Amino acid sequence: MKSIRINSKYVERGDIFVAIPCDDVEEHISEALARGAALVFAEDSENERVTNVHDARLFASRLARFAYDKQPDVCIALTGTNGKSSTAHFLRQIWSISGKNAANLGTLGLFNDAGKIAPPDIDIPNLTTPDAITLHRIMEYLQTNGTTHFVFEASSHALEQKRLHSAELTAAGITNFASDHLDYHKTREAYLRAKLRLFDEILPTDKPIAVSRDYAEIYEAISRVNKNIISFGTETGNFLTAENIQEFPEKLVFDLRCDGTLFNGVEIGLFGKFQVMNILCAAALALASEMKIEDIIGTFSKITALEGRMEHICSVNGGNVYVDFAHTSEGLCNALGCFRRVCGGRLICVFGCGGDRDKSKRPEMGRIAAGIADVVIVTDDNPRGEAPEEIRRQILTGCPNAIEIGNRREAIIRAMSLIQPGDFVVIAGKGHEDYQIYGNEITHFSDREEISE
Repeated sequence: MKSIRINSKYVERGDIFVAIPCDDVEEHISEALARGAALVFAEDSENERVTNVHDARLFASRLARFAYDKQPDVCIALTGTNGKSSTAHFLRQIWSISGKNAANLGTLGLFNDAGKIAPPDIDIPNLTTPDAITLHRIMEYLQTNGTTHFVFEASSHALEQKRLHSAELTAAGITNFASDHLDYHKTREAYLRAKLRLFDEILPTDKPIAVSRDYAEIYEAISRVNKNIISFGTETGNFLTAENIQEFPEKLVFDLRCDGTLFNGVEIGLFGKFQVMNILCAAALALASEMKIEDIIGTFSKITALEGRMEHICSVNGGNVYVDFAHTSEGLCNALGCFRRVCGGRLICVFGCGGDRDKSKRPEMGRIAAGIADVVIVTDDNPRGEAPEEIRRQILTGCPNAIEIGNRREAIIRAMSLIQPGDFVVIAGKGHEDYQIYGNEITHFSDREEISE
């Protein structure tokens, strides 16, 4: 066997091809056969050269695990609407600072303590969670190269498409839950069901789960199928509870109660009160990997923030400029709320919404921005296949007094020209991204670079 493929364009002679269901699946099957596929698997194909299977996505996942059967000793999957990347980043640091060989995979790519990893001959796609074959190849690569602890982000799309259904998990976690991706899942209930697949279908029922009691809906749903829960949050009743949170521009200070034991004055060099929930989730998952709470807390002072998340870029005219990846209603509310509490002057927000994505959040994000920021500039994010002006119009129904500047570069320039001493400018929505998508054209664009220039 040479390779397993799910994209017919990459099939080479001798490969195995699994045809994922789609409108033109027979065309992909024909292309794979023409390219020399040795075996082709599909659902309900009438092609006599094809072996039919009941569930092609699940079959691809199991085949990937069979072909690439090695993985790190500790493997944790992390889902949630917001905070996955930051939480995975924090968990990997907790492990690494404690002397473990650790890695994390997600929206930003594959990382270990030395930085971003580019495994030879493995093309990691620009997705939160790669396809099953790539995921298992990455895990085998990590294990072969000495990685013992691994955490990866599990998107709702990946869970629905069974990309990680054959991963052998040590534990799993969920950061939070709010409506998102309704363009794909159609309803909030379907989105929730996709998230719950991680706990209903993948994680063995005896393995621990990190989930917050603060999110009653998701906590109750998970506790019905698994009682091995390490809960975290700011409300009474959690196994890990943050109390007396103090927020400063350069750090967070809080008391941490762990199963009744109180640790006073815990400090983390992070900005943004919402980061407390992310660090608690990471700590809960570290406990799930059999670390002691005293050792976990001992790493907190060395933990650093993730690129593009509440990131300070520069100071201008006595004010400060930040970028943040907030691209959902809850994310934008959390981010702007943090900046509002520490901002001594005006809060200026620049944001847009992506095209071909959930349209329902656009006016709500407009209302949030208008309700928290003093100045709102509505601009383009990644319009993709939609008309940019129509996306902006939908946002503006929630913030009719906002300034509309479609060109993102010009919007950033305008925001920075308004800065006075004490002001904060927040460029939200794209964070770490270094591209912009109009139609089928992808061009280089980085908020961080534009601000610096």
